[in-house]
Amino acid sequence: MPGKAKKIFHILSSIILYSILTIIGIIVLMFIAYFIDQRIGMQKGESRAPLFGAYVIISNSMVPTINVQDAVITMRVSEKNIKMNDIITFVSKDIETRGTPITHRVVGIVYEDDDKTKVLGYRTKGDHNNTQDFALIKPDEVMGKVYLRIPFIGYLQAILTNPIGWFAIIVFPCLLIIGNDIIKIGKNINKKYQN
Repeated sequence: MPGKAKKIFHILSSIILYSILTIIGIIVLMFIAYFIDQRIGMQKGESRAPLFGAYVIISNSMVPTINVQDAVITMRVSEKNIKMNDIITFVSKDIETRGTPITHRVVGIVYEDDDKTKVLGYRTKGDHNNTQDFALIKPDEVMGKVYLRIPFIGYLQAILTNPIGWFAIIVFPCLLIIGNDIIKIGKNINKKYQN
């Protein structure tokens, strides 16, 4: 392999390796935070939504803000931190999609008549939809507020769930990196014995 191609290969393999390690590190930290938070909730006798959530969008209801196959990262928030135009994820109560996580925009906040600080529920609507969602979403039904959108990650998820895609995206590059390092080690050992 010519010197320039080796350099490019080394840079690309390093980027892939460090990216994978960074993603794994973030996932581990999120799991640790999740379990600590759930344990605290259990000790207090509270049933809580997860501290963090990640969802791949499978419908076009939020286009163009969030496209199909984009992923959203949510974080649990209190009802006082949900405002008009925020995008939230909640469990659907509609007949056709009951139990499915839905990500839509808050277009209205309904308060109790006698206490304007107490939220009764949220009116939601997909940006691409013509009408509001039928059901009023209660504060305890909100799984989280969307803080981050990652474009096209759903396509990567689909590829990685396929064994050939897993091999092509993860295993093969790792084997190349390991193979390259073994060759380097072999050359270094060879140089030591020749001197």
